[in-house]
Amino acid sequence: MMKLIFEQWKNFLNESLMLKSGQDGWELYGKLVGQAYLDAPKFEERALPSFEAMIPFTQKMYKRVSGKIDIEPVDYHAYADAGELRKDIKTNKRMKVATTDSEHDVFDMDTNIKFRVIHDYLTHYTGIKSRGTEFDFIGEIQSYNIHLKTTPPKAVPAFFTEVVGQVSAYYLNGNKFAEQKICLLDGFDYYKIGKVDGYDIVNKQLVKL
Repeated sequence: MMKLIFEQWKNFLNESLMLKSGQDGWELYGKLVGQAYLDAPKFEERALPSFEAMIPFTQKMYKRVSGKIDIEPVDYHAYADAGELRKDIKTNKRMKVATTDSEHDVFDMDTNIKFRVIHDYLTHYTGIKSRGTEFDFIGEIQSYNIHLKTTPPKAVPAFFTEVVGQVSAYYLNGNKFAEQKICLLDGFDYYKIGKVDGYDIVNKQLVKL
């Protein structure tokens, strides 16, 4: 089963994004999610089961990836963009993964790094029929959609916090990583990315009710 998931992963993507670029589209959505992340407490007990559900899946998928390429941990962010990542994998059968900012209240450092590996390889490298996704905000939304198709349902709320929450907070925080949090972000649809409680979607833009 895991082999089938791995081989078909790159074909999983909801190409039809619910919002479009612009101040009332993804820009507004990112601000709403980012602010919710920044306002959330550092640790919520209710979030713990969802974060713990991410661990077994991460371990299994990492075994698949590490069997295909060499993983090189480094203490810096090795790639300026996703193109450099894809070139390194294609040319050298190697992927560098940053060990920085790995503090986590649920994952140990090893698990957190493994999650970065499967995220980068299975979305930024093989996503969208092997074209890969970019490191920008839209690229991370696309990456989340790819992951979502195979993420255990119990882990999805935590996964939203880890990917969509963190990247939204990063851009809202002036391109700086926000504090790592174990929390759930209420009011957002974890499966239909772009839907927000209190807003309607009209012409792929968010309109406050």
